[in-house]
Amino acid sequence: MPRKRQMTWQAGSENRSGRWRKKHKGKVFQASGGRGKHDEEAYGDAWDGFQEFKKKIDEEEAQKPKPHQAEYDEAISEWRLVLQWSMENSNTQYTSLARSKVEELTNRLERLKPLPLTPDDRFRSRLGWPAHIIESVAALIPKPPQSAEQSPPAIIDPSTLDISSMDGTSQRIEREIWRDRLQVQEKKQVEEHDTLGTSVDSYLATKLAKVKAGHLTAGRYDPIRTHLSHFREWLGSESAVSSISGKALTDYHAELLTAISEERLSADYTKDRLSTVKSFVQWLWRVEAIEALPRVLAPGNNDLRISRKISTPAVFTIEEVKKLLASATDRTKLYLLLMLNTGSTQKDLSDLLPTEVDWKKGTITRKRSKTAKHKGVPTVTYVLWNETFRLLQQERSSDAATVLVNHEGAPLKVERIDDEGKLKKIDNVASAFARLKRKNGIKKPLKYFRKTSATLLKSNKDYRGLDVLFLGHAPATVAERHYTQAPQQLLNEALAWLGQQYGIE
Repeated sequence: MPRKRQMTWQAGSENRSGRWRKKHKGKVFQASGGRGKHDEEAYGDAWDGFQEFKKKIDEEEAQKPKPHQAEYDEAISEWRLVLQWSMENSNTQYTSLARSKVEELTNRLERLKPLPLTPDDRFRSRLGWPAHIIESVAALIPKPPQSAEQSPPAIIDPSTLDISSMDGTSQRIEREIWRDRLQVQEKKQVEEHDTLGTSVDSYLATKLAKVKAGHLTAGRYDPIRTHLSHFREWLGSESAVSSISGKALTDYHAELLTAISEERLSADYTKDRLSTVKSFVQWLWRVEAIEALPRVLAPGNNDLRISRKISTPAVFTIEEVKKLLASATDRTKLYLLLMLNTGSTQKDLSDLLPTEVDWKKGTITRKRSKTAKHKGVPTVTYVLWNETFRLLQQERSSDAATVLVNHEGAPLKVERIDDEGKLKKIDNVASAFARLKRKNGIKKPLKYFRKTSATLLKSNKDYRGLDVLFLGHAPATVAERHYTQAPQQLLNEALAWLGQQYGIE
């Protein structure tokens, strides 16, 4: 059965080729149809382009004021003051309550049409009069007349209300105490310039400068931004950086461990998140934003340790590889073969230069894109399988700076940071593989492909150790350093053996 299209095809004319078209919220997106209506690769690229277009439109809509936004902003600001005071004074009861309310109200505000606030959403309403006082006052209020013949209710004389029990109640005392506390916090907000929020922004600005200078990838910057945004919301954006104590970091560590135990986050992800926070705090100390480094960050201290989960490397089976290759288009098949044959990532495929390919011998010689500037990383020559080389010659670009580009002539993978500091990502290789996975009912991720070949090499006693060289990694042990200097012939034999396992050679 033909694949159901979610975009409209517009046939071309004499001066214009066909194109794909789709409307979203009154705005029209159009993209090249490539070689025609049945060009799967061109349709896939067009659909990916529409997703970016749709995301941009949705983001623009999200910037418009929402119903009740002013009330939400006021309530969230108040709860953040409560959180700030509670964190600084180790009040665990209100710390937990304030943090949950900030998260709840923030999530509700992200909805397209947030519902009105309830009294329970405001902090001060939780410090109201006791229930028995409210009930007694309500009993004194006359009910309105049921008909026009009945007399209107008498006006209540305030002097007749016994409110003496309200003076000195614990609720009133607590209200007054919290009013003073929040006033102090508001004053500190005005006087305190070195807040956690501004410090995180400063730190991210240094990282963004590195991205623009080419010293840090956009893909690496984005998780740093995400991790610190979480930490900032957890501790309180308006908290002073001086509040980042060993106790605060220990509490945050406990929060992450809870997320692991409740299976909300993986151990690997939480370890990366905590590592980012540690680096940030150490930066604060180096730039003298904090006077002393918390002792829990001292060398050799394991109080904040999170262990990564040890698991068997996940790979594709030989049968799965054969099934995917058999049903892939030529372009997608080339992507997969290069990953199996040369250990390439999507970035490696996108960055492949014509000068790195020997078009007579059928080899590729290069360092991995990710570590090309690192010392000790080997330059590896891969002999291509006949099918890999045939498809590479067939699909190569004749007028671009790189060997492989998409149907628009643009790089296969692009990662950049937009004006709002958010990651914008286009990955034609991953998109093509996603379509192939759906077609074959396979759920494993693309990154397993290069690992599959490396794992096969590691399992063969004759080629064990060559997996490090195959992946283009810097050697970490004496044995690995030996294999990075292995004869080219041995690697050639290993690659030929890999091709035989997949039924290609």
